[in-house]
Amino acid sequence: MSIELQCCTKKFKKDIILDKINFTIPTGIFQLTGRNGAGKSTLLKMITGLDKDYSGNIISNKKVILYLNVDPIGVHPFTIRENLEILWNTFNISPSRKQITKINDFFDGKLDVSYSKASTGMKAKLGLSLIFVKDWEIILIDETLSSLDSRSIEMVAEKLVQIKDKATIIYVSHSLVNKHLDDNSSNILIKRGSLLWENTLS
Repeated sequence: MSIELQCCTKKFKKDIILDKINFTIPTGIFQLTGRNGAGKSTLLKMITGLDKDYSGNIISNKKVILYLNVDPIGVHPFTIRENLEILWNTFNISPSRKQITKINDFFDGKLDVSYSKASTGMKAKLGLSLIFVKDWEIILIDETLSSLDSRSIEMVAEKLVQIKDKATIIYVSHSLVNKHLDDNSSNILIKRGSLLWENTLS
């Protein structure tokens, strides 16, 4: 068992996001789909514990969680490199030389660019770079991939597929097109208060 929702109900005023849901999300890669406002972001926040305004229980045997959304996490007026060091210190990460080389490649060698002058995609890479330097048990990605170029998405996809037998990875993306990630993902649909499996990997 990885993430188990037990009789979970979540409401926004009169709108029912989840209606007495019993659902288990195992280890692997899962794309969370559904119309705008269906509750995709809300569900991810519930799993992280950021949203506790619901009835029922969410039980997980995994505690090392990385949660990313579209909100920037960088700090002015530091460079990308300095922001990375802040993140590593925050999560008590000591990257190996190989991992640092991977990060440099992920940022196309532009680690000394000021965060204030960095592109939207480069800012999004700050949080995503954490998947290369720490063993996360749960990774939740809410639209963070949408602003990346195809090469960077492929690097992220390659890493996620590499760790899919050890972690539960759930991502939301309206515009992502990556065959590697798609081929290794199962789809979970949130619709009218229910969670449904759309397909299962063979």
